[in-house]
Amino acid sequence: MLMKAKFITIFATIFSPFAAFSAREGTPAYYQNANQANQAYYQNQGFTDYVGPGGTKQVIGQRVQTYQVPRQTAPVLEPGAMTLSGIAMPDEAKWVLSADYYRRYANFKFETGVNSILEWDDMIFNTVGVRAQHNFALRDFDLFIYGDYQYGSLSHGGLSMDYDLSPYDPRFPDYGIFTISVGDMSGSSNHMRFGFGARNIWNIGGWQISPSIGYEIFKHNLEMSNHIYPNPGIYLPLMTNGGDYVFGDDYGHYFTVPQADAQYVAGEGFYQVCMSPEDIKLVDTGLESGFFDLGTAISTIDYNPIGGEIPWGVPPGSCVVIGGDGQILVEGTTHIYNTTWQGIYFGLDIEKQMTLNDKLRFYFQVGLPSYKSEGIWPNRTDWQQNPSFIDEGNNGSLSYRAEIEYNYKLSERLQLSIGADLHYFHVGKIGGQLFVAEYSTWILGEDGLPVLDDNGWPILETVPAHTEDVTDSLKYAEWQSFAVRLGLKYAF
Repeated sequence: MLMKAKFITIFATIFSPFAAFSAREGTPAYYQNANQANQAYYQNQGFTDYVGPGGTKQVIGQRVQTYQVPRQTAPVLEPGAMTLSGIAMPDEAKWVLSADYYRRYANFKFETGVNSILEWDDMIFNTVGVRAQHNFALRDFDLFIYGDYQYGSLSHGGLSMDYDLSPYDPRFPDYGIFTISVGDMSGSSNHMRFGFGARNIWNIGGWQISPSIGYEIFKHNLEMSNHIYPNPGIYLPLMTNGGDYVFGDDYGHYFTVPQADAQYVAGEGFYQVCMSPEDIKLVDTGLESGFFDLGTAISTIDYNPIGGEIPWGVPPGSCVVIGGDGQILVEGTTHIYNTTWQGIYFGLDIEKQMTLNDKLRFYFQVGLPSYKSEGIWPNRTDWQQNPSFIDEGNNGSLSYRAEIEYNYKLSERLQLSIGADLHYFHVGKIGGQLFVAEYSTWILGEDGLPVLDDNGWPILETVPAHTEDVTDSLKYAEWQSFAVRLGLKYAF
């Protein structure tokens, strides 16, 4: 027992520093206090193998423990859940492809320099569109580029109208050709845009704002056809250079009739020969005024105001309104007007991720487009065809576009898109070019009077087709449309 006690004392002396270290590092204070208070009890009970002389815990072995704290991960939100800031995780798709169907309602109107107004009202287009957007980063800046294209076909709508409801000169409101015609319409549209911008550059209350700049080309080719003229008062009587009317009969003969006798002849089986004002002609008879049989063929010459108040008894340059006798139908294409708006624009995207499944987006755009149109008037013989005139310029031009869009996530990559948009284009007073067809006119001398031949008749000359510049060809033109759309987006 004595050897055993000595061995324990030596053993305790050698390992007491380690025991003390272990007590300080691994043994709670209450445990050591309990040992000290009950030291005598433990020793009397024979537990000295585990309790040292100072009441400290005996260390009979060491083991090093290592601990690894699990990496913290963001909680996975259930579909439809909302984060504290009101937005979900950002969409990191590099590419977004879209396909849309539009139901577009549009109007187009322009007024020429001679107060002639043409309108295509209440047009309805079936339009399809595609769009591609690429999101990328450059030097820690989030950027995006995109391009879209839309093609529309005029399905149906209201009426196309051509009317001159303003006098040529406001100082003389009684002079002018007051006519109106309405008819069918057809056409198509093409719209292309290319843009570049900074993505989510501002964040205001969860709304991500992305500015952009781009270039767009918008074309609409419209036609008028089968026009009804409710009051064909534009038709004027055919007259001779002596001031007589020209009448015809059912047997193909033409006659000259003095104006004073016209009312009597009209009721005796004769009809008055008429033509439109743009084709004003005179029958050159070389005869005195009176009732003469001209045979079955007549030849006409151009009317020149130098002739004085012949043939309608009004001063040169004035117009006469002749009352109509009911509506007439002009079949086929009557007007073709192909228009192009193009130029830079500035855009602003504003969107917010409402939940993990849906997003709301607004878009605003302002542009400064140039304007160019080509008109073809098939009924005009004094103008060339294809084109008859060109209007071009950007004076007072302005365009804007506003959109609202709602996106709902159908799957990880596929989204449903519902939206509406409003487009507007405007241009002010601009010039153009008029393409005049070949025509004949009298040769004028230095005194302004017609040059006469050896027989004393005015000499005609042929003027070849040429182009004339017109400074006020167009007073204004404007396009406005509203559309609702439905589409799909694919992100990857």
